[in-house]
Amino acid sequence: MLGMQVSFNIWDVLINLIFSYVATVGFALTVNIPHRVIHWSGVCGCAGWMVYWLVTRASAGRMLSNTLGAFAVGLVALLLAKWKKCPVTLFSVPGLVPLVPGAPAYMVVRRLIDGKYVAAQQMMMRVAIVTVSIALGFLLSTLFQEAWNKYVKRLKLREKLGK
Repeated sequence: MLGMQVSFNIWDVLINLIFSYVATVGFALTVNIPHRVIHWSGVCGCAGWMVYWLVTRASAGRMLSNTLGAFAVGLVALLLAKWKKCPVTLFSVPGLVPLVPGAPAYMVVRRLIDGKYVAAQQMMMRVAIVTVSIALGFLLSTLFQEAWNKYVKRLKLREKLGK
């Protein structure tokens, strides 16, 4: 995957940036995120979606793409929360919205209603895998941040003891 070349044009990037921002900000508005951080929630959603989109374009697969996208959302949300002195959920919940598999979940329900149980079961497995990979990516970002904080704390303690 690392040696692959990903080709796209600037319009693809702009369209993905604009629509991921609009989707994130639209959701943030519906759940009453404070107006002073709505823009930053949109930036968080853009970061996660662009990581997802680029990894998908590199033919990595849904699970890895969603995991890395959610990881990016988690890291950006943690950084923005510290910077803006707000709870992480103000950035992470709207930021994860572009990654949520809404259309496949709708198709599961539709196939269940139509009586196509085998097709619904296959689609439900896809939705479950994507959902678990989003949760895993967000969990890994939190673990990474905790490990980083412990590392920085140890460096400061070591520096303090060394003087």
